[in-house]
Amino acid sequence: MKRKLLKIGLLILIFLLVKEVILMTILNHNTTQSINSYFKNETSFNYKSDFVIEIPKIKLKTVIKKADKNFKNLNKSLVYYRYDNYKEKIIVFGHSGVGYGTYFNRLDELYINDYIYLYKDKLKITYIVSKKYSIYDTELNILKNDKKNTLLLITCEKSNKSKRLVVELKVESVKTVEK
Repeated sequence: MKRKLLKIGLLILIFLLVKEVILMTILNHNTTQSINSYFKNETSFNYKSDFVIEIPKIKLKTVIKKADKNFKNLNKSLVYYRYDNYKEKIIVFGHSGVGYGTYFNRLDELYINDYIYLYKDKLKITYIVSKKYSIYDTELNILKNDKKNTLLLITCEKSNKSKRLVVELKVESVKTVEK
């Protein structure tokens, strides 16, 4: 009986691992296609609301989508809250941890003066990290649009899921790019 339960448990574990690998592969493929469509100026990219983020230090290049109702699409992508204009305060949320959709898993590796690039329309916006700090998940004042030309990257802290790691960045430069 114990052997049977152990075999069933092992099969379930293998199934879950295979499922995770397949989902990550599909997600990575779709993300790569979407990024390529942005830079090739293809109509398949949603230029009205999506944009591309590149964080060289942690080898991240992906699409940011507008948060849907109740942030349900946060499980599959990075999402922004309210604004996508660099002149405003852009707030981007992402998961950390293990599994697919954990784009901000290495966000804690960013430090002051690291660079991040956002691509929106025909602009390349260069941001520089100015602060890194933690807040509790109940601290909602961070959502106020009180700081212009600012980008906030927010994820759960690895050691305390009731706290959020916030990386704050300022606009360094804005350039028009040819795609």
